[in-house]
Amino acid sequence: MGRTSELRALEAVLAEGNVDGEALLLLGDPGVGKSVLLDAVASAARANGVNVLRVVGVEAEEDLAFSALHQLLYPLLDQLPGIPAFQAGVLEQALSIRQGSAPGRFAISAAALALLQAAAGREPLCVVVDDVHWIDRSSAEVLMFVARRLGGCRVAFIMAARSGWNGFVDPTGLPVLAVPPLNLQDARMLLERSHPGLAESARQRILDEAEGNPLALIELPEQLKPAQRQGRELLPANLPLSSRLESVFADRVLLLTPATRFFLLLVALDGQRRGNVRQIRAALRAAGEPWDDTLLEDGERSGLLRIDHMEDRVSFRHPMARSCLVHMSPSGRRRAAHRALAAVMDDTSERRAWHLAHAAEGPDEAVALELTRAAQRALARGGAAEAAVAFRRAAELSPDGKARARRLDEAAFAAGVSGQLATASELVTAGSAETLRGAAAAAYVLFHRDGDVDAVFHTLLPALNEAPYSTRSDDLAAYDDAFYVLLNSAVWANRPDLWPPVERMLDRVSDIARMCFDCVADPARTAHDVRERLDRATAALSPHTPFWRVNWLIYTALYLDAFSYYDDVWRDFVGQAAYDSQRFVLLARAHDAFMRGDWDTTLVIATEGTGDAAEHEYNFTHMMFTYGLASVAAGRGDEEALRRHCDAITAWAGPRRVRLLLAAVAETRVTTAIGRGDFEEAYQQAVLLTPPGQLPAYYPHVQRVFLDLVESAVRTGRTADARAHVEAGRQARLGAISPHHEIILAVAAAVAAADEDAGELYEAALAVPDASLWAYEYARLRLLYGEWLRRRRDYTASRVHLSVALDLFEHRLKAPLWAKRAREELRAAGVGVPVPEGRAAVPMSAQERRIAELAAGGLSNKEIGRRLNISPRTAGAHLYRVFPKLGITSRAALRDALAALDQRQTR
Repeated sequence: MGRTSELRALEAVLAEGNVDGEALLLLGDPGVGKSVLLDAVASAARANGVNVLRVVGVEAEEDLAFSALHQLLYPLLDQLPGIPAFQAGVLEQALSIRQGSAPGRFAISAAALALLQAAAGREPLCVVVDDVHWIDRSSAEVLMFVARRLGGCRVAFIMAARSGWNGFVDPTGLPVLAVPPLNLQDARMLLERSHPGLAESARQRILDEAEGNPLALIELPEQLKPAQRQGRELLPANLPLSSRLESVFADRVLLLTPATRFFLLLVALDGQRRGNVRQIRAALRAAGEPWDDTLLEDGERSGLLRIDHMEDRVSFRHPMARSCLVHMSPSGRRRAAHRALAAVMDDTSERRAWHLAHAAEGPDEAVALELTRAAQRALARGGAAEAAVAFRRAAELSPDGKARARRLDEAAFAAGVSGQLATASELVTAGSAETLRGAAAAAYVLFHRDGDVDAVFHTLLPALNEAPYSTRSDDLAAYDDAFYVLLNSAVWANRPDLWPPVERMLDRVSDIARMCFDCVADPARTAHDVRERLDRATAALSPHTPFWRVNWLIYTALYLDAFSYYDDVWRDFVGQAAYDSQRFVLLARAHDAFMRGDWDTTLVIATEGTGDAAEHEYNFTHMMFTYGLASVAAGRGDEEALRRHCDAITAWAGPRRVRLLLAAVAETRVTTAIGRGDFEEAYQQAVLLTPPGQLPAYYPHVQRVFLDLVESAVRTGRTADARAHVEAGRQARLGAISPHHEIILAVAAAVAAADEDAGELYEAALAVPDASLWAYEYARLRLLYGEWLRRRRDYTASRVHLSVALDLFEHRLKAPLWAKRAREELRAAGVGVPVPEGRAAVPMSAQERRIAELAAGGLSNKEIGRRLNISPRTAGAHLYRVFPKLGITSRAALRDALAALDQRQTR
């Protein structure tokens, strides 16, 4: 009634889903008719031969990781052989069907999508998800991942949630259909059809109270006495608006026998999964209550329950009825129901632990311990958000003050790992922050949200220094986790005074923590054997390795530019459910994509990452993603975007003295200067980071400006500086750190070499294994070698290298200034290369135009310098930038090029 437009929209989603996949989220108030609309679309789907999969969010299961995902995928488990064995194993582990390593959230999401795609390949699917606001966080993230990737998959994905309360579901990017209350005309018609014969006074009062809510329109009149319905007796006094629907259900609940009410309470607390009748029956017996089939009949007759005999399943007709019954039940009966349900569950079940926790009347260490173990299992599986809730409840149940503080600290740590910085901060305040876990959680918030490195050290150093030596695995892990935050802070602060206390702790950390330190703190001196150690650590990973511990390996691989080499391992072990891990993996992927020349991917990941990080107050991570955006802008010569990104980084990092981020700003400026041919500027910026012939201690980005410094030194006549820097790299065995370091050093050596030696060194650089993986350095290698060959008049060989460089710069990297340089070199080598159509000329600055005009008039660089009060070197650098902008390679062509430019601009 009154839902024509909504039904039409749902039919369109169903039709589109049968062809190419479509998703929709219904939002509306409780009782507005969302469930009825879902029933209607499910019936229409079945009538069209579509397989319908239904999921219902259950409040009692909100803290059980992947409980909703289990509802969705359980009917499809017989199709697991149709997807890759690895993905089938991931789903079996996530759904607790078998034991194994903690699968990552991305792996779980991708596997769930693969299973739905496989099932949809056989027959179209319609996924109907009701009460999304009660779905557990882990399932919600997987379902949203799937809902956003339905293209090419015959799946209609329709969800419903309460307005203003999506629970853990992030509807960003999903089509939303608001289900409003019925208008007055439709509401009156529904009321008349449902309850004909109502007195006008009663009808008007119900219309006023219901405010267009269909459930209230249908249910409220049934609770009136005949005299009230006939207008002979006044209706009850005003009901509080927030409780009127519960009052309707409450009247029905009060009519039930105590035995039936307890039966319904067990249903409400146990969830509404397939086959739940068997467990409810067992729980009744555990509570000392007899089972009678009339319980089912009474519940169904009351209108509160519906029974599916095929699935041996009983569920509530409306979620408000379930909530109402729970709230109306005395606390003693609720505890008894939880105890009965716990009694019939497996000892290792998280649901059992939660039932015991809800049944507890006061502090109970046995229950707190069981819930703590459940939290640890959830954390190991990647359900950090659920673990934080469980640890918090375990703390509330702890009779011992120290145990309570310890569990609050564990909750804070889990909340931080899951990306809930506000919750972590609240829990740190509630706990002691005196344990390593508590100190680590507090420091984590201080670093990621506030960027306060000094506060991080003030928080962590006393806790780390005072921690007693222990061989217990939990204590060792806690020490490592605190050290991780300290090390990360020291790396990015990049201040000499912070390193001595960090180094004093190295004897107490694990091998993988020490390996990471050797790789990220001062890699030019300590990272030479790290790649082999990383291989060994990866091979030694245990299926029981907690997902966040893999961050050590990811951090190490990140600074070896080797993340993608281990991608399969990370997919197996990283729990991406936690916000921190997910963002860290995204950061690693953005960095890896940039280093390999997939700059478009970097832009996509970093753009999405900045928005997400800003929304959740991950301010340091926001800056890291911004650094990725700045790096792409620098490589592509987009100076306006670069200025914007660098200003943002400087404004945040400057007052906080996060010096490595400030150095990163200088790195991008060096890259931009090199790209536009301003070698003097590039040199001046680069030597601020790494003086010629020196590799500064504790500067982990030395390789990122190494080639730029060498080339800019050669181009500005500082060949001795360039060779000294190459020699410093050789002495430091920079090339032994990673293949990327090796190609950087090899290209730099060729650039700085004497002319008679350069050819052999260029060939040696080309022979570096997998040199082409590093697209930016490889394109520069080809360009530089091609330039060198052209100068030696070996035009044939030159053209080969320059053509490769042009293709990489133009199509792979999309770096127009670099492409212009390669194009001009090709023209000088005798190959005509047109500028791609539609590409606008790069504008010249006023200074560049003036210098170009003077040079076109025949003045030398020295004469131009005297005329404009600049150095001859600066004049030459400006001219070098002007040549590719005008599409020329010599001063002789300047006059004609400037005239042609003026002519184009006046058209």
